[in-house]
Amino acid sequence: MNILVTGGGAIAPIDEVRSITNSSSGAFSAAITEACLERGADVWHLHTPQAQLPLLRQTVIGPEDLDAGWMLDETFINRAFDLLDRWKIHRKRLHLVGLDEGTVSEYAMVLEMLLRSQPFDIVFLAMAVSDYAPTPSPGKVESTSDEWILTLKRQPKIIAQVRDWAPEIYLVGFKLMTEVDPVNLIATAERACLANRADATLANDLALYRAGKHTVHLVRPNHVAESIGPDPELASKLVDRILRLADEKLGRR
Repeated sequence: MNILVTGGGAIAPIDEVRSITNSSSGAFSAAITEACLERGADVWHLHTPQAQLPLLRQTVIGPEDLDAGWMLDETFINRAFDLLDRWKIHRKRLHLVGLDEGTVSEYAMVLEMLLRSQPFDIVFLAMAVSDYAPTPSPGKVESTSDEWILTLKRQPKIIAQVRDWAPEIYLVGFKLMTEVDPVNLIATAERACLANRADATLANDLALYRAGKHTVHLVRPNHVAESIGPDPELASKLVDRILRLADEKLGRR
């Protein structure tokens, strides 16, 4: 399969040196890409400049090595070779596509280009894109006022346009809320699924993620929501489920 995964937090410029951004690190989207690679897919990973990258985000040096003074013991060496082996196995099927600035408009342009030029089967739109943005001021606004009031305007939903660019894909959107009842979270995700013409929406609660209890609700219109997690293999289990659903839709059973 050919799969596209997006990750990181897009920015909305305020002026030429300041911007509003999202706190998304891109770690979960990187884990999704790694799971897709492990299952033999060719993966295009579209990311913002500061996002964590699949495989490359994993460091050989961990906290235990810092405590040991980076001693090159057998465990350290084995981990280094394991990372190198994984990179060799997957590197030809991993296509990293980085945004230069990470703005919402740049993201929309590059995403459309990829979707119109590549025969994707599955698209995971995990990049955090602001629903509101200011009209950027030219140059740099001087820091002379005690108060600066910004007016934010609602932005077009990029995911809502994706079906026009690639009608046949299995489209997976994401919905992030925080400290919300699961019933409301799932209902909101289902409405988003219908509005965005997505096949599935993955609903997350930020509070659970930060508490180390990351749980994802896989929401599809007219289906009972499926909850996955908390689990250290969350990304892998999620990818396995999406692959099965995409196979069914694309007639590959």
